[in-house]
Amino acid sequence: MRVDVHSHFLPPRYFSEMARLGAPDRVESFSVYTPMLANVAESQFAAGEQAFIDGLIEQMDRCDVDLAVLSIGALQPYFPDHQAATSAVRYANTMLAEAVAMGGGRLAAFGSVPLPHAAAACDELAYCLDELGFAGVNLGCSADGRPLDDPAFADLWAAADERGATVFLHPGTTPKMAVGSADFHLAPDFCSPTEMAVALCRLVVSKITSRHPRVGYIAGTTGGTLPYLARRFDRGLMHSHPELHAELGGVINQLQKLWYDTSMIEDPQVLDVARASVGVDRLVLGSDIPRGPLAEAVDFIANSDRLTAPEKTQILDCNAAELLRLDLVGKADQATSS
Repeated sequence: MRVDVHSHFLPPRYFSEMARLGAPDRVESFSVYTPMLANVAESQFAAGEQAFIDGLIEQMDRCDVDLAVLSIGALQPYFPDHQAATSAVRYANTMLAEAVAMGGGRLAAFGSVPLPHAAAACDELAYCLDELGFAGVNLGCSADGRPLDDPAFADLWAAADERGATVFLHPGTTPKMAVGSADFHLAPDFCSPTEMAVALCRLVVSKITSRHPRVGYIAGTTGGTLPYLARRFDRGLMHSHPELHAELGGVINQLQKLWYDTSMIEDPQVLDVARASVGVDRLVLGSDIPRGPLAEAVDFIANSDRLTAPEKTQILDCNAAELLRLDLVGKADQATSS
């Protein structure tokens, strides 16, 4: 079963509602990304939301993609005040549920939770899974200045582990992390990948991932800069915190237990680095729509000269379905008959 785990649904009404709540002035990611992504939304949704969904499904059909999982991505409404955060997240999740319904069984969603408000986030996690039937939840790489391993979020991780929930991590929460990065598209191209790597490594060294092994952790953008720098960090931790390094069995060992989407498609060598650092068996298809057409993401894997045929099948048709506990029987039967 071919699944795209990284596809976004951001219609104009989402930007309008977040503007009404004051997000561009109160949430860092909105201050940087709203001007760019709102214009994209106006263009992509010019014919309406159903037309956008129909067009997405047409792309899926051309690429033999059975299911696309929608999410909000970088624009998580992590307001510092409880009321705005819970209202914004419920609006986003209702919007995603409506999109899934328009997809006629071809779409799923990773819902959002109102961090940094942990108790409300636990309630929304249950709502997403139980009431809306979502495939999991989508988290930013931090929330209102707090890392995801902040002790205040312990109950959320415990609840996700108890449910065996899938958590899709998407960068972009702190796009101004480098001086001058808000200009020239530098934030999404340089800061977001670094933000992802930092968040993943913090989850590992704080033992969130080892304490909560039933959570399915998916890192967007192929883990960002992590595949390139993981061994550097492993060595650094071994020297700076030798006891922790030994207790973890090394950083690489822990990172190889997480999952990584394949949406970092600009350089084919990323597949070599990902294979060496985390392994092909931890890669899942991700398109990052609307950053590019779905065909580019699928062709990046299908036409790669760096992957064997079994590895391509594993990434495109097996890994995500296994992670999300979807039916693999039909695809296996088709492969056998062909």
